[in-house]
Amino acid sequence: MEKLREAPWLAVSGAALSALSIVIILYTASAEPFTVFRSSDLVLIGVLGAIVSALFVSFAVACVRGYLRVPRPSRLAKVLVCASVLWTAINLVCLGISIRAYFQDLTNPNFGPWR
Repeated sequence: MEKLREAPWLAVSGAALSALSIVIILYTASAEPFTVFRSSDLVLIGVLGAIVSALFVSFAVACVRGYLRVPRPSRLAKVLVCASVLWTAINLVCLGISIRAYFQDLTNPNFGPWR
């Protein structure tokens, strides 16, 4: 009974985090190179990207924890937990690359000083 209450929340939170990470990654990819400092870019890419990354880690932990709490989990549950953890790893790598590329562009001496 407990797993039925947690499953919809995990699915909704996973979908919301995925949508946020896709928006951040696509925005970073479309706006590169960052030659001028804007605080809105810093908040979106740096701050929100770090928050989404931390929430993705907690999402993966919640998925694994929910799986371990079930006395006799099905094979489908095992596949879904593995897929969730893999999806989390993919998103963390992509978000990390986006955040690193943003700060690397801003500290590149070839692009000139921050304005």
